[in-house]
Amino acid sequence: EHWGLHAGQPSDKCSGGFQSTCEGPNVMAQRNYPCDNLIDVYFGNRPDSYFNRTGEAIFKQHLYQCMISQALNMKSNIETRRSQNQLGCIVWQLNEIWPTGGWGSLEYGTPVEGQVIGGRWKPLHYLYRRSLYADVMAMCGAGGKCYAKNDGMMPFKGTCEVSAFSFADGKTQVLKTYDADLPAGAGTTRFFDVDLSGVDAASHMLIARCESAAGVTASVNEIPLTPPVNMQLPAATVAAHVATTHNSDGSVDITLTSDKVALYVVLTTLAQGRFSDNAFALLPGETKVQFLPFGAKQADIEQLQASLRVEHLQQNMMSQASVIFI
Repeated sequence: EHWGLHAGQPSDKCSGGFQSTCEGPNVMAQRNYPCDNLIDVYFGNRPDSYFNRTGEAIFKQHLYQCMISQALNMKSNIETRRSQNQLGCIVWQLNEIWPTGGWGSLEYGTPVEGQVIGGRWKPLHYLYRRSLYADVMAMCGAGGKCYAKNDGMMPFKGTCEVSAFSFADGKTQVLKTYDADLPAGAGTTRFFDVDLSGVDAASHMLIARCESAAGVTASVNEIPLTPPVNMQLPAATVAAHVATTHNSDGSVDITLTSDKVALYVVLTTLAQGRFSDNAFALLPGETKVQFLPFGAKQADIEQLQASLRVEHLQQNMMSQASVIFI
């Protein structure tokens, strides 16, 4: 009865601003940064009755929308800061137990029966690793204004390639390959322009990939040009296949296939561990990720196979999902 963003309870009476004191029974009342307003911005305005709904299916949708909204909001915040003359950015409250719009990117857990131990990565944490807190990264904003940034201790020589792919068929077009010669940071920034005149924000996404001269990927930044509510997405069917044997490091391969473009593909499991990547764009075809165990030498394949769930953006804009488990 409490599986919902508002816990299915009446709102508390709260006062005191950020460090508020609340009176009432609502178990979600005192969390920081509720998700309601972020979901409204990124997924479209919803009536209060939507957030008050309870049950397993709607709570899963609430959580997905909350986590993706949080990730996109923090992405915008940090990328704006990195475009400016700011030489550092610290995450406040790295782990959180709540579904929230705050900075927390790791799940908080307690060692009690039925509880997954803490440390699992939320979508935001994968974005931190992939681009937001990479030493070298690139970002493009409105009108094709872009920057390449080096906050590392070593100079960087290589390229930052900006491409666009179509939601309709996944076809990718390279828009610009910027030759990056960036002195050691922190704060080394170079600005450049990309022609976006032929790129429709509702039907395309950008990818900025920085790669060293030695061919090592420094960062991969998936750049939406409009909030999800405005995107014209196909109804993709995603299939996940878990390998039956471990890799030499104890991880397990998971093969993902999709018949159409799927954005912000998120994998979830009750098994203890995290994925090598998550919350990413999946183009038609096949890709492979690994599940990395926590607190054990080898991942629990049986638990992973039994509980693995895969979801993506388009199905969380609607009421029904189209996901197959193999």
